[in-house]
Amino acid sequence: MTPPSSLIRTLCCLFILVMLPVVAAAGQRVFIVYSYHPGYFWQQDEERGIREALKGMDLVFASYCLDSKRHQEESWLEQQLKICLEQIKAFQPDVIVTCDDNATRSVGRAFLKRKTPVVFLGLNGEPEDYGLVEAGKRLHPGGNITGVLERHYYRDAAALLQTILLANNVKVEKLDVVTDDSYTSNALLKFLRKKSWKTLWEQVLLPPASTFSQFKKQIQEINRAGHAACIYNLETIKDEAGRYVPDLKVITWTSQHLSMPSISFHAMYLERGAALCGVVVSGRTQGYHAGLKVKQILRGSAVGNIPVDQPPKGTVIVNVSVARRLGIRIPLEILLSADILYDDEK
Repeated sequence: MTPPSSLIRTLCCLFILVMLPVVAAAGQRVFIVYSYHPGYFWQQDEERGIREALKGMDLVFASYCLDSKRHQEESWLEQQLKICLEQIKAFQPDVIVTCDDNATRSVGRAFLKRKTPVVFLGLNGEPEDYGLVEAGKRLHPGGNITGVLERHYYRDAAALLQTILLANNVKVEKLDVVTDDSYTSNALLKFLRKKSWKTLWEQVLLPPASTFSQFKKQIQEINRAGHAACIYNLETIKDEAGRYVPDLKVITWTSQHLSMPSISFHAMYLERGAALCGVVVSGRTQGYHAGLKVKQILRGSAVGNIPVDQPPKGTVIVNVSVARRLGIRIPLEILLSADILYDDEK
């Protein structure tokens, strides 16, 4: 018996209604708030990752840069926040993406418990400390905010360097963590202090370097003491006149003067020879994982059911040129298993 046409139409309508939540509406709007400035390599990688995850979707994008790495005063951030919120209000986004701590703790908190979904990424601090997620609720945040944590593979990077040095019979007693004096760097140092890192070395958290001369003295002392080094951020170091020193200049100086083996979490530092090896968390990976969460939301998933998490693995990078300069042999198994090898001679 053939079902009546009215029943067929009803079933088709029900099918369409069921399928609607998994299909993003055309022209949905995504507003991205960046903590830093357009030319910053990390920020460019974040944008690349976000757009890669959302490729093929009919979306309208807008963005605003808080420029809070070159301007670290809270008064500057407050001023930029007002401008940014006005632009968000005019744009009326379906989802807001906040990149890194300053955007998340300012813009993210401004939209806490409001209707608009917020997805953060590159968060070095704890979401609970910012009041974004209640304790114990990262898997099911329950509100309108979720996101991706930026957690560096410190133990993995240290183990990688230890393996290389042990293969070369090089003994190092301490690992000195060197970084600039920025909000992001202080969040990392706070994180490292909380953890119990089981490594062969004693971990030494050096005072954040605010000036280039202070940073140079720290590197020279590492060379003199024969310690290994962990090179973190080199983005907000100033000269004696209070002007920001271009990060590339600091990276180049480090590659030319650091004579001890070191690790880094930034691919650009490793590529430029400021460190021997590292297990890297990239802005692109952060952006991509956040973009996947945005896609879920635009297709109808409840924000509160999307967990706060982090990418499962980092990228293993070894700079063979640095190893050659330091007279260090990289074991074959590490060369074969590394994701990226930098070598100036190839």
